[in-house]
Amino acid sequence: SEGRTIPTVAAQPSKMWRSAFQVVKGWTSRYDVLPVQARRDSQRSFYASKWQKRLGHLLEGRRRPPPPDIPEKERLRNDFEIKPCKPVLGSKRTGVLAYKIGCMSLWDEWGVKHMVTVCQLDRLHVLKAQTLQKEGYEALRLGLGYRSIHRINRSEIANYIKAGVAPKHHVGEFRVSSDCLLPAGFQLTARHFVPGQWVFVSGWTKGRGYHGVMKRWGFQGGGSDQHGHKKNHRSAGSLGQRGIGKVWKYKKMAGHKGPDPRCVNAKVFRIESARNLIFLKGPLPGYKGSIVKISDARGKTALKNLHIRLPYPTFVPMPNVEYPVTLQEPPPQRDPFLYPEQPLYQPDD
Repeated sequence: SEGRTIPTVAAQPSKMWRSAFQVVKGWTSRYDVLPVQARRDSQRSFYASKWQKRLGHLLEGRRRPPPPDIPEKERLRNDFEIKPCKPVLGSKRTGVLAYKIGCMSLWDEWGVKHMVTVCQLDRLHVLKAQTLQKEGYEALRLGLGYRSIHRINRSEIANYIKAGVAPKHHVGEFRVSSDCLLPAGFQLTARHFVPGQWVFVSGWTKGRGYHGVMKRWGFQGGGSDQHGHKKNHRSAGSLGQRGIGKVWKYKKMAGHKGPDPRCVNAKVFRIESARNLIFLKGPLPGYKGSIVKISDARGKTALKNLHIRLPYPTFVPMPNVEYPVTLQEPPPQRDPFLYPEQPLYQPDD
């Protein structure tokens, strides 16, 4: 037709087929009309396209669960008819297994910021009570979390059926006294601990890989070059005596750091019984999602709990009584920000 030219072979190879297609169809693509900067903006970059980003923002509410509705009070039942007891000399309560959720910051009534680690007692049930007559010692076997029934053998399934609970992800034992034994199938909650008490937490640290003696054991290291130390700033130094000619066992040397067993003392800052959360002051060993053991404080730290009435053998609810869901340790009596006033200049100045 008139006004149309057929592209020749001398045209650019990349544009030849598109130009021929435009001549046959009689239209021009929108891509050729856009300027160069607009073309670059419309092209897909290294990351996801803009449409995927927009869908991500629109569907963010579905991807993340909505914040839970935590009631202020709740009523509990005592299905196992457990009776509270008074502790005697040698009474020992059971500990709990918990998942380490992560760290966050909380503020008390005075406005003081506290770094806390959140732990969850996820479906923690008593699986079996080890008695002195059968097993020769007294302990409680606890199960935490949930595990698919297809990943458990028959003998373990039989134990869960006897206890009347679902299969557990992790099982652990805690030594207790005879007056603190609990029946199988009983669920332990966050109310087992009292806000303000000190607890003993044990777990496994993170794997740090291979490191030297300074990072692994905290060695001071060598001196500077100005004092005669050449190329040995981070070395281990002497490993023993020349006469004996051996390196003693358990010598602190470079090697793999973690995971190692660690025990720390922590203070219960807050508990929330709706989701069975325990907020402990300070850091705890392990990754997020790792399992830690929490029990009452031991040794000298246990003396800090003498002013607190711990529930023995565990928290036993009273009938027709409403209990608050969230409990926090009482704030200090004195304002922590009330610093003593000191004059800027002393009388002798």
